[in-house]
Amino acid sequence: MKRLILFIPFISLMWGCANSSNKLDMPEISDTQRQREVCLDWYGYRIDTKRAINDLNLKIETESELIAYCDFFKNVADIK
Repeated sequence: MKRLILFIPFISLMWGCANSSNKLDMPEISDTQRQREVCLDWYGYRIDTKRAINDLNLKIETESELIAYCDFFKNVADIK
């Protein structure tokens, strides 16, 4: 009986910790926001042209085409 009395607070503590971990999850980012971040990384020379094209799943091959694509994201505000 004493073990049961000690076991109940332990279970409630574990249940509380499990529920609070859901609040710490990262918010989901939109596809547009992801594309913007890839373009900004490419503009900032953090990633090369081939990787940017692959990350964006584009069917283009040249840097000038990537510039035209990423110009849209250059001035887009961070909004949801």
